[in-house]
Amino acid sequence: MAPTLAVSKGVDILRDHGPVILRTTYYEGATRTNLPRLQGPAGPHKTDDHDPHREGRAIDIILFATKENERLIADELVEVFLEVREKMNWSAVIYNKKQWNKAGIETPRGGDSSSSNQHLTHIHIEWRAADATLVDWEQALIATLEARTWVLDPGF
Repeated sequence: MAPTLAVSKGVDILRDHGPVILRTTYYEGATRTNLPRLQGPAGPHKTDDHDPHREGRAIDIILFATKENERLIADELVEVFLEVREKMNWSAVIYNKKQWNKAGIETPRGGDSSSSNQHLTHIHIEWRAADATLVDWEQALIATLEARTWVLDPGF
């Protein structure tokens, strides 16, 4: 399925106004290829028809929690998403063994202990289907991203 408006706008805004690292690729060992850090559409490994990526309503931002500079940038991005959560109307943000619900309440991440499920390799942000088609938050996200100095961004 094609990405929803929230996903396509979110990826564009993060790429154009977020930290420089989001414009780079990372090496994916499983596929032995370089892949973009901003990922909206589901790859072939997603087989569940109700997966939010397959439904076009989720973004993964590949930043490794095990690499300090990437984790610090990811932590700042999570703060940005929490700051604009009421405008963006996302339903969940997940990163580094934590998840935040629509109300911005943090809880530990349950489920299996795999690094993918625990989101040690990426930030996951998703919208409910009804909210993924409504995008009136672009300027709020841009302003919040641009207000950051991203001093920890190594300037890839």
